[in-house]
Amino acid sequence: MDSALEAPDLAPLVSSATELKLDEVPQDVLDHAVRVFADTVGVAIGGAKRPEIAAYVEGAGGLFGPLARGGASLLVPGFPGAEPADAAFVNATAGTFLDLDEGCRPTGHPAMHVVPAALAAAQALHATGRELIAAVLGGYEVTARLFEAYKLTYPLHPHGHFGAVGAAVAVARLAGVDPVEPAAVAATLPLLPVWQPCFEGATARNAYTGRAASLGLDANRMAASGFTGSREAQREAFGGLVGALSRPEALDAPLDPDRLRITRNYMKLHSACALSHSALDAVFALGPLPVEEVSRVEVETVSNNLKISRQARPNDLSTRFSTQYAVAAAMIHGHARPEAFEPDERVAELAGRVEVRAAEDLEDSWPDAAPARVTVHTPSGVLTERVENPHGHHSDPARPDELRAKFEALVGGEDPGVLHDRLLGVAEVGDVAELFEGAA
Repeated sequence: MDSALEAPDLAPLVSSATELKLDEVPQDVLDHAVRVFADTVGVAIGGAKRPEIAAYVEGAGGLFGPLARGGASLLVPGFPGAEPADAAFVNATAGTFLDLDEGCRPTGHPAMHVVPAALAAAQALHATGRELIAAVLGGYEVTARLFEAYKLTYPLHPHGHFGAVGAAVAVARLAGVDPVEPAAVAATLPLLPVWQPCFEGATARNAYTGRAASLGLDANRMAASGFTGSREAQREAFGGLVGALSRPEALDAPLDPDRLRITRNYMKLHSACALSHSALDAVFALGPLPVEEVSRVEVETVSNNLKISRQARPNDLSTRFSTQYAVAAAMIHGHARPEAFEPDERVAELAGRVEVRAAEDLEDSWPDAAPARVTVHTPSGVLTERVENPHGHHSDPARPDELRAKFEALVGGEDPGVLHDRLLGVAEVGDVAELFEGAA
């Protein structure tokens, strides 16, 4: 039998995800889910400052006027309302501009697909904060398990497909409907995105997550209208055409409220593709370096991370998807905040002296660890540092004060901490439609 057709039926997984009882979720897991929610919103607010997002919301003229108003908040200045599918699209698209959204291994970024869809639906439905977080937990679980089950064939990118299924499940839970048909509809309509736009700097790539988040809502509308989804399309696409079913047990293992996948995620503290983060932490561990004296930099890592071993083009998307550029930027600027990835000739010149390769002694660590060893050569000597996992990975989690500082830097304004506190208190909110009322 074709292995693509041996995958377990998704119905039990999506059903159990929507039946998850929040009262059975340990407080530490719930607290972490809320932190993921707040972080995801903050990252989207930061990305929504880009001119492309403002132009899309306000209208580009001619055929394209302003977005229609509705009951879901756009995470742009003033938090205006929009139709739920539009809000999900804009917010999830904005959320990938700075490449600071959380993720999981072996690949994928569930929250930036699921949270914008769930937030839009929850606001439109006047759901409680607890209902919203329960939906996020369920949608995240489905998405992360799909990423565990299927091994994607390069150059397929992890955005835009499994996350849409998780988004559909989250919306279905909030709407109080059977999630199986919406999930099947979403699984029938995946994007098949590739990595190349990241390397070129084609910013339409940032809409991979936006399309998936909006599909989470559209799939529910289609299912409610009588459309039916395929039970086999996802298996054929990702279990044969563009991937392989490597861990089918991830799809049928019972949900354990104590060990939900969201607890095994990573939170990003560097504004770049996650595949470079261990190398960046190794650079920072070396301390200040005499950059002008550096003759060569060696980065050794696992083969999975070689996807982004390349010299960047002069734009701030391509620079985020180049280990060479990211390492050089960290050495020159001493940080990896968003502004470090603005094209800089000094950084590009140093990046030309950065060599990246896979190391056999590191390979077996993946995906539990993503080690990187950075060796810097100067006339006065050789410096080496190795990092197993970047800070922010669940094995070395980001501290609450670090996540707060990240949020405040992204949101800006007079007192962004007030909004951060409000988001961290979302589980106590009686009507999510009021979440951004009065926020600057």
